[in-house]
Amino acid sequence: MRKNYVIMILLMIVMLVITSLSYSYYINEKDYNLNIDTDIYQVHTELSFNGVLHDYLSPYYDIEKHAFIINLYDDQANNYIGNLSLDLVFEVPIASKMRFKLNESYKLTRFYNNQEQTIITEIIYQENINETYHPFSLLKKGSYTDLLSHSDYYMYALETFMPGHLYKLNIISGGMEYPTKNNSLYFETCYLYMDYRFEFVQANRFSQVWQVDPLLLS
Repeated sequence: MRKNYVIMILLMIVMLVITSLSYSYYINEKDYNLNIDTDIYQVHTELSFNGVLHDYLSPYYDIEKHAFIINLYDDQANNYIGNLSLDLVFEVPIASKMRFKLNESYKLTRFYNNQEQTIITEIIYQENINETYHPFSLLKKGSYTDLLSHSDYYMYALETFMPGHLYKLNIISGGMEYPTKNNSLYFETCYLYMDYRFEFVQANRFSQVWQVDPLLLS
């Protein structure tokens, strides 16, 4: 009988832990303008070029790569990096912390003007520009800058977000053009393939869930 009581108590503890963690943690990944409304968090993103919203049905969305296509060399293109904006819109049910990660792949392609019509493609890497840009990126930070860059490649919001308020954070606003070459021998194109991941956690559990220093966001 005592053994049965112990088992029941352990089961109750496990259920309480699971329920508590599920309430305290939420991930919003690649929703691309689709509203995510749950009993826990209400989150959506708004990615736009020149103020026109785009989602996974956009011609500038690569279905195979699951990423948006951003033109880095032609300022006349609709999806030119200078036209890009990314906003995060959300409400939280409890005091919460947020972090996000931008996944970026830069692709440079060179087309040779020879009989073979040789094409060479390479993945290029970015260095840090300055504090107004996201780390190792040509993407410029938006108006929301209360952020901390961490060695795990996430950006952490220093702010604690509170219930009863609709937040709209501008994460990306434009960016820097990549200097492609165009001459009698060849011409180049350059594109950025980008997706993103946003995570929310109960404010007093961010260290436990994200496995970071509890003083990181203090």
